[in-house]
Amino acid sequence: MPSQPNSRNTGWLLCSVLLVLQLSACQPAPKEFSDRVAAFGTLITLRYYGVAEADAAGATRHLEAYFRSIESDWYPWGDGELQRINEALAAGRAIQVSKPLADLIRRAADIEQRSAGLFNPALGALSELWGFNDLLQENWQPPERAAIEALLQQDPGSRHLQWTGFTLRSNNRSIVLDPGGITKGAILATADRILGELGIGNAIVDIGGDLLVRGNAGQRAARIGIRSPGSDSAIGWLAATPGEAIVTSGNYERYFEHDGIRYNHVLDPRTGYPVADSASVTVAHTDPVLADAAATALLVAGPHGFDALCAALGVDQALLITASGDLRLTPALQSRVHWLDDADARRAGDHDVSQ
Repeated sequence: MPSQPNSRNTGWLLCSVLLVLQLSACQPAPKEFSDRVAAFGTLITLRYYGVAEADAAGATRHLEAYFRSIESDWYPWGDGELQRINEALAAGRAIQVSKPLADLIRRAADIEQRSAGLFNPALGALSELWGFNDLLQENWQPPERAAIEALLQQDPGSRHLQWTGFTLRSNNRSIVLDPGGITKGAILATADRILGELGIGNAIVDIGGDLLVRGNAGQRAARIGIRSPGSDSAIGWLAATPGEAIVTSGNYERYFEHDGIRYNHVLDPRTGYPVADSASVTVAHTDPVLADAAATALLVAGPHGFDALCAALGVDQALLITASGDLRLTPALQSRVHWLDDADARRAGDHDVSQ
């Protein structure tokens, strides 16, 4: 019998597999204020270091106002701006797009091109076909192969988008924009800018485990743990550099089972089916938007396409954990990770890559 999808997070932003490790007991804990905001169907944790409590509270108010301003508009299947854009594209109509959302769509289109389509923000119709846009549905089952092939033959992709200033249209009516694979990164980037404008020098913005580290965690660099896919245990950690985002995409966050087979929500744009060779990808980069999109694209690329895609995207710090538990790392990240188990260290050493 088909089962309901894993509902660890029922919102439109997916939790990742990162965590902030506790500061070492041998050092005095820095003065820290922490707030949580429920938005995008997940918890956003905000940590501030070395600031007055009133300034931390003010920063949270500013960030929450920003989250609320885009919460409905950036979701493809709600009643906000992106849903209205998709309706217009399906009808062949032109539509005016706000600057923040236009910037997001354009950046996603650029990364689609650089990734040779492994990251495709215009393939929301495929998620609809699989039912991953609606976690409340029942009797989950994979779509017919003919339906998948028919959709892919229509070639939905952001290269078919036509811009005139901020007016958008397309002659390809199969496009359903779903930039979810880049949205967290864009939110992290804007949150970083807001904190800078407020004079907050040391903070961590954590969207369900995907992080932006601004400055340090008190008197030292923040230590970010890397979890084993689908587990609460960490396999290692790294010290984040100021201004760095650390983002993970995994195949275990949303899925359903049918006839004993598990189908995850990360879909390969080339085949229309869920990725099978990769379990998770972690990317560290000073550009949160690129880190977010690259984590998804590298998950699709899998171990065989990992090194080539890292080079194409300009990502030099990434870790892929395969479905069988093997590790592939770029050399730059390999030199930073502190493994908690000697076996993981040996696996990482066996499977690092050269670029």
